[in-house]
Amino acid sequence: MIKKWISRIARSKTMLAFIAIDIAGIIQLNSDFLSTVLTPSQFGWVLLIVGLIGKTLRTITSTSLKDK
Repeated sequence: MIKKWISRIARSKTMLAFIAIDIAGIIQLNSDFLSTVLTPSQFGWVLLIVGLIGKTLRTITSTSLKDK
C-alpha cells in the first residue's frame, strides 16, 4: 500500500515540486537560511514564482494521483 502511494507521488511533477518546497520551508523554519540569502522584498517574488510553478504544473497534469 505504501509502496504504491510512493510510486504515484514519484511520477507526479506537481507533488515532487511541492515536496521540494516543503523541504525548503522546513529548512527555513529551523535555520533562517533563506533570510540570509534573500532580502525581504525578494520573498514576495519567490512566493509569486512558487504559485506560478504550482499552477503551471497543475495545468500540465492531466490525471490524478489515483489514476497513476
